Amino acid sequence: MLSVFPNFVGFFQPLPAPNSVGDSKPPLLPPELSPVPLSGEMSTPPSPAVIGQLHDESLGAPTPILENGSRSSGDESAANAPTTDDGSVRWCAVRNEVEECRFFVSVINQLRGYTWKCAQRDKAQDCMESIKKGEADLVNLEAGLAYNAFVNHSMKAIANEIYCDHSKTYEAVAVVNRRACENNENISLMDFKGHKSCHGGYSTAAGWNYPINYIKNLISNDKLNDREIATSFFSGVCAPSEIEGSDVCSACSKENEICPEQGLYSGHSGAFRCLVEELGDIAFVKGDTPLLYSIEGPHSQLWSTKSARDFMYLCPQGGCREINGYPGDCSFGAVPANVIMAHNSMPNNKREHILETLTNTSLVDALYDSNNVRSHLFSPSTQGLAMIEKVTRLYLGKSALVSQRIQQTKAPETRVTSYEADNGSDESSSSTCIGCSQVIMLSLLMLPVILGILTPK
Repeated sequence: MLSVFPNFVGFFQPLPAPNSVGDSKPPLLPPELSPVPLSGEMSTPPSPAVIGQLHDESLGAPTPILENGSRSSGDESAANAPTTDDGSVRWCAVRNEVEECRFFVSVINQLRGYTWKCAQRDKAQDCMESIKKGEADLVNLEAGLAYNAFVNHSMKAIANEIYCDHSKTYEAVAVVNRRACENNENISLMDFKGHKSCHGGYSTAAGWNYPINYIKNLISNDKLNDREIATSFFSGVCAPSEIEGSDVCSACSKENEICPEQGLYSGHSGAFRCLVEELGDIAFVKGDTPLLYSIEGPHSQLWSTKSARDFMYLCPQGGCREINGYPGDCSFGAVPANVIMAHNSMPNNKREHILETLTNTSLVDALYDSNNVRSHLFSPSTQGLAMIEKVTRLYLGKSALVSQRIQQTKAPETRVTSYEADNGSDESSSSTCIGCSQVIMLSLLMLPVILGILTPK
């Protein structure tokens, strides 16, 4: 199934090599790694993700842009933090990201220059705190958590993931069981009031902020905060949190709403797992999640016991739509792609090295040719990385507004400029992945025919 993802390596163009690198260096080779045993439900098959930049922008790192919109020839430093440069780049890996991180840095460290290391933490919040204290340098965050990092931890977005069709956004959708749609052709989100819900994470964009903001407008109640909206609308909620003490897990825990350890129901895959295991009746996820983690999907898990055809998109305006990775207007909106975040005070030369390294053609080839890359460090549908030239607030766009609206009781007052023209699109279409998803869906539909041919009669 991995072959259904297009090879984007041909689109990558090399950046100028660091000055310390000679003209005649041997090609990078992926290190010999012992296979990871498939033990337990957290094991993950190889990922098709590749790291690099679809380079339609100017070469080299852009002049830093301060969060107030002005350009600076010096470092961004909106808050005090250690700015010493010890010659290392520390990537903060959350929980099970660490194995892929170790492989990732082992390939990078074949280049000359900075030494890359992994710093493992239990939650994304721990990574934000470590970066703020100068104990780590980089972390990959989805848009909702990126807003938290920007507002509360003096961090900025320096690069973003790229998905199919060069897209820099993806759709926030609701997924329900097909039988619910077939039993009620006029079904709507209101029909799930009093049911149980599965969320990719508390304060995440697609998993929480977008759908809860929609429900807030639906019930026209400005007095409730986001947690109260969710717990009053749904009878049970499964929303693990990367922020300490913010879990809402009555639907997936029997111990005083404490979410299960090991992140079993965290992220888009965790929310879909919650739905598959019938802990909830509706899941709020990224548009391609059912295709990736169904029993036929390229990232099928031990818990993936159902087909993508067993589910449908639930449209916010009512009705259902087939799952094909292209929900169109059957979504809560486009979410900016996941971003690589760093502290505002990171020195320019270090930032430039990071961007040059992440877009190095030899590195892209080494990672892509290896069978060891898994799907934790980056989104499984990632096809590359691109540097961000916008200020963080402009990049987050509509997502920042939504985050602010539903978290205003928990976040400090922060002025966010109007994004009506931006609409969260970041000058690219949402992550339709039409070509990718149609091939996947065709493969799923053809599977019974293929099995019928291969089965002896």
